[in-house]
Amino acid sequence: MAKVSVIVPVYNGEKYIKEAIDSVLNQTYTDTEVIIVNDASSDKTEEVLFKNFGNLIKKGKIKYLKNKTNQGRNIAGNKGAKASSGNYLFFLDADDLWDKYHIEKNLPKLKNVDVIFSKPRTFIDESGNIKRVSKSKIEKDLDKMIFSSKIGFPSATAFKKQTFPFYNSEFKFREDIELFIRARLKGMKIKILDTNTVFIREHNSPTRMSKTNNFYIYTLKLYEEYKSKIPPKYLPYFEMHVSDIAFKFGDFKTGYRMLISAISKNPKVLLDKRNILNFLKRSIRIDRFILNK
Repeated sequence: MAKVSVIVPVYNGEKYIKEAIDSVLNQTYTDTEVIIVNDASSDKTEEVLFKNFGNLIKKGKIKYLKNKTNQGRNIAGNKGAKASSGNYLFFLDADDLWDKYHIEKNLPKLKNVDVIFSKPRTFIDESGNIKRVSKSKIEKDLDKMIFSSKIGFPSATAFKKQTFPFYNSEFKFREDIELFIRARLKGMKIKILDTNTVFIREHNSPTRMSKTNNFYIYTLKLYEEYKSKIPPKYLPYFEMHVSDIAFKFGDFKTGYRMLISAISKNPKVLLDKRNILNFLKRSIRIDRFILNK
């Protein structure tokens, strides 16, 4: 069996970290090592870990690393990768879960590529109950998927250690999207899987990255970094993503600027059902924005 290193960065994850680690320890694929990187949590994360997994940590079956200061999921993930001894790297966010067959089902597909992405379909709530199951189709055009930012979610990604590109230290947020864009531009082999073995938790915790303003700031940073590097054919799809995030965070000026730019380059972006639905959902907020002025 090929050894797999499972890297779990955690920051203030006292509420969910036990479930996450349990989902790793319960994997049917057993040749694994678990590496937990505590990114200077200020809650009871460490207490929860040692209460439930202290013996495994002491025996070295779980590697426990701790940062003195909070450095971000990107740096924590890289630290775990550097400390790994496996041939393959699987990442899991501290609030997400895996089906027990996750590694067993996905690992064989990784042997002929550099990166795999197991499309998350099941989304759970704070209690672990299923909120929704996505039925969205996987694009046949891999580049379109990547450059429209439909691929991310560290919990759904795995890499060959030999070719792992490491997360960009400059991207504390959107580091997952940045990595996939950079990897694709470098010509790395990427494969999308549809095994439905990743459970993404949706909650209102302040640690949830997509809820913070930095999420938007780093989306704009991502655009500035790659707008001249993404193939022109796919730039409109990237701009539609930036437009959607801008509307989400109430920046309607940027939202419309990106929308118009995308349509002017390729009017067919409006044929994407997801783009239309997102625009309609976000733009409704304009009335609330105006009324609050």
